[in-house]
Amino acid sequence: MLRQLERALRRNDIAVRAVRAAYPAINWLGNRPAVYARVAPALRDMRFDEVRLTGRGNEPEAHLRRTASMLSLRDADVLVAGAGVGDELALWQAQRPRSLIATDFLATPAAWRAQSGVRWAQSDARALPFADASFDLVASTALFEHIDRVEYAAAEMARVTRPGGLVFANFGPLYHTYGGAHYEGAFEHLWMSGAQLEAYLVARDIPVERDDGLLWLRNGMFSRLRYDEYLAIFERYFAIAHLQVAVSQPALRYKRAHPAAWAALTARFAERDLITHAITVWMRPLPRAPRLIDASPIEVAA
Repeated sequence: MLRQLERALRRNDIAVRAVRAAYPAINWLGNRPAVYARVAPALRDMRFDEVRLTGRGNEPEAHLRRTASMLSLRDADVLVAGAGVGDELALWQAQRPRSLIATDFLATPAAWRAQSGVRWAQSDARALPFADASFDLVASTALFEHIDRVEYAAAEMARVTRPGGLVFANFGPLYHTYGGAHYEGAFEHLWMSGAQLEAYLVARDIPVERDDGLLWLRNGMFSRLRYDEYLAIFERYFAIAHLQVAVSQPALRYKRAHPAAWAALTARFAERDLITHAITVWMRPLPRAPRLIDASPIEVAA
């Protein structure tokens, strides 16, 4: 009965808008230390401006609103790195930027041709083919968790962003959290070598894992960085203007349901990394950010 009601509410636009209107209040409550520390004590020692205990308020539209509050997007030059097939480009186009360029490491020409008003370039985010200070905004979604040398991508984004410009990144799941290897599992991947994980996923033969997890694994496209390691890299190139952390609800449920397994995990991995599902960050490039030599491109496995 409850599931039927939930499905009915999701099909009702008025109900959806009413629920989303309550998100700010829900998120305000979730950001009280007394609340989030009770739900996940590991959050007490983490650096962030906001925490998302659920996915509420963590959707692309919410990210766009904050971005627009920090930078005028109309008549801006915008780069969307790691844009995939362009699913979220319409959100940026609706802001009427002066120019919109999208890149991805994996080319999908048919999908790219279907995107009108967007210039595409196949590109490695660690070696962007653009001049210094070319963009007012550099944005990415689900990119940083798939880069094996994150520092190169951070340096490149800082390099191509204009002084006073903005870099926005939303990415996850992080590798050490529940299902962090992009598969329909929990924490099994943390106990496996790359070869063992590949054999495990091949034996399972689940379509979504073949198309997602195996692709990233075979091409070495998992960064495997931990929360604090991402922040340390970002702070070498940017001033962090706003930082959100999203907590993995499946990880918290796993912790409650499997205390012995959780104790084994926390003996080896920090709890903060086991529960951190995603990072969303808005950053300003530092005036004298370091420069790195361009990374060599990597080949894509079949």
